[in-house]
Amino acid sequence: MIWLLLACSGEPATPPTPAPPPPATVQPAAASPTVWTVENVDQLQPRLPGRSSPVPRPIPLVEAYDRTLAILGSVVETYDGDPDNPWAIAHGILARGAAFRLRDGREAIPHLFAAYAEPRTAGTRTLLGFPRELGAVRVEPHTDLLLKNLTEAGVDPATAYPTRHGTVPAADLYRWTLLKTYLVAETNHSSYDDPNDMAWNVQALAAWAPGDELQWVATDGTPMDLDFLADFLAAVATQESAFMFEAMQKGQSFRREGQRLFSYTCGGSHLVQGATYTVARGFGSARSRKALEGQVPLLFYRLPIELAIYDEASKSAPKFKLKLLVQRMKFLGHWLETVSKMQATGWFVADEKQLVAIEGAAQNLTLVVDAIQKEGAFDRIEQIRAEDEQLYLDIIGDAAHAVRGLELALGRGTIGW
Repeated sequence: MIWLLLACSGEPATPPTPAPPPPATVQPAAASPTVWTVENVDQLQPRLPGRSSPVPRPIPLVEAYDRTLAILGSVVETYDGDPDNPWAIAHGILARGAAFRLRDGREAIPHLFAAYAEPRTAGTRTLLGFPRELGAVRVEPHTDLLLKNLTEAGVDPATAYPTRHGTVPAADLYRWTLLKTYLVAETNHSSYDDPNDMAWNVQALAAWAPGDELQWVATDGTPMDLDFLADFLAAVATQESAFMFEAMQKGQSFRREGQRLFSYTCGGSHLVQGATYTVARGFGSARSRKALEGQVPLLFYRLPIELAIYDEASKSAPKFKLKLLVQRMKFLGHWLETVSKMQATGWFVADEKQLVAIEGAAQNLTLVVDAIQKEGAFDRIEQIRAEDEQLYLDIIGDAAHAVRGLELALGRGTIGW
């Protein structure tokens, strides 16, 4: 099991450094961090991140970018604004922020709480959660996708929303998310189905964390620490990228065959984003910080190789042209989003070569969106849905990620951290 594998891997422990002599004046001991439990969780006050940053070096605006954003924006507003598709609404909020409205004009976030939020019991307390599914409706197939996108959109956790079970603050969603989260790697005891489920949850916990330490006892009794989850997520991202690090060091290429990082949602983009965001927020160890710094050169190394893979696939399988175009849009949108988020959260400032690569990715995105439009796909999305539900979901979800990635690269969006 991957939990156990990661728990037992790593470098040998470093011998401890001898303690220095005590100071002449005894300093008062630092206050212990609050450990949140079902008994005191009502006192936990989630907080908005203290910083909100654009990329430090945006790409220059050209007319084609606004055309691309208009095409994709129409998809987001129409299809991600579907009141009956909360997964899609979450993507609309990612692309447009907290002010996103449904296609019928209603505010999207209040609708999510009113239609899909459910009470969750923790001891004697009633908190709030979203189900993976509600009947046949996909609500959040990835653990805590909605909370993560609400935090990224800048929603104030103190804001109260009417639900089917009374008016509650968004903070209760955070409190429940915290208490239900647990992981004991050595025994495979976890609230996650697998590591692919961690990225959204851990990023959400980091985003509204009330301080630079976050410890809790989960509802099953497991003591937890966000530093541990940050280190674990960083270890997963690093280990699953190892085959590409090896290829980069040797100056070789690689294949995309669903292996390792590519077995994760959207080619591992959410895994990398969740890990780097959480560590940028100050959680995890210096070792995790150093390991994740390697993702910066790796992202730029991957870009031309993965574009060439899509070129090769298009030539060898022309009957899948539209699906491959949409997958190319998925890759480019998520790549721009990941690189921009890492810039905005202080991992690097693009140098001239990197800026050229980011511009190249943005220009490639405009070309692939034009190609999808020439295929008529944006004008027959409902027909595509009737024929291929997954392709439909890819189009409307990846349109949102492409909007978010391009807006960030242009310096028009910010990341709260």
